[in-house]
Amino acid sequence: MNFKISALSAAALLMVTGIVQAGPVNITTLPGYEVVTSGTFNFNAAGGWAGWSITGKEVLGAKIISSGDSISDFSAFRPVGPGETTPFGYTYGANEYGFILQSVFGVANSGVQIELYYADPLAGYTITKSGQLNYAGTGLGGWSAPLDQVVSGGGYQFSTSGASPFLSQVVLENGNVAGYQYGPNEQGWEVQSAQVGGPANLYVISFDAPASVPEPATLALIGLGLAGISMSRRRKAS
Repeated sequence: MNFKISALSAAALLMVTGIVQAGPVNITTLPGYEVVTSGTFNFNAAGGWAGWSITGKEVLGAKIISSGDSISDFSAFRPVGPGETTPFGYTYGANEYGFILQSVFGVANSGVQIELYYADPLAGYTITKSGQLNYAGTGLGGWSAPLDQVVSGGGYQFSTSGASPFLSQVVLENGNVAGYQYGPNEQGWEVQSAQVGGPANLYVISFDAPASVPEPATLALIGLGLAGISMSRRRKAS
């Protein structure tokens, strides 16, 4: 089903970058949980791509680390899995997972790092890509994961290198975002275009909830990269 989403004030959105506390699941307790930080990337005003990956673990999400830049300075920040060829020509190997980002054209970004969150292979793990969402300048669109799966992170990629997005917090059960009502156990990502807009694909990382869920001391947001996706529900940006 397609759903129309109205524009939302940027002030109402939580700026995030790639990973979130996954509902009742504390991701730091997952087997093999690990945090890996890339080297430093420097982008001139011509823009450009960068990426960071690891083999043998599945990526849960990511965060952009930068002393002076913001998430809105990047027109793409999304997960990549085995066998996929990136826009800059690198093909991921077997069991290789990571994140790639694209610097916005016209903005110089320096001292940028990608912080990745990983775990050992998880049951039902998937990176789901949405169909094309068309942002009319400023607008809000989202994508949700298969019902009953846990969302740990996500991403986005605008076709226009000058797009300047804002990312919203992952939405958990029964949340209402700009008129769309998330159903029971439905989780997803919302992305708002701040300036140029244009066509975009959203991505979501999800997995089956562990049979035994440890009680976390705090259900805190860990910080995040973006993107939503679902095989069952799709909403168009306005």
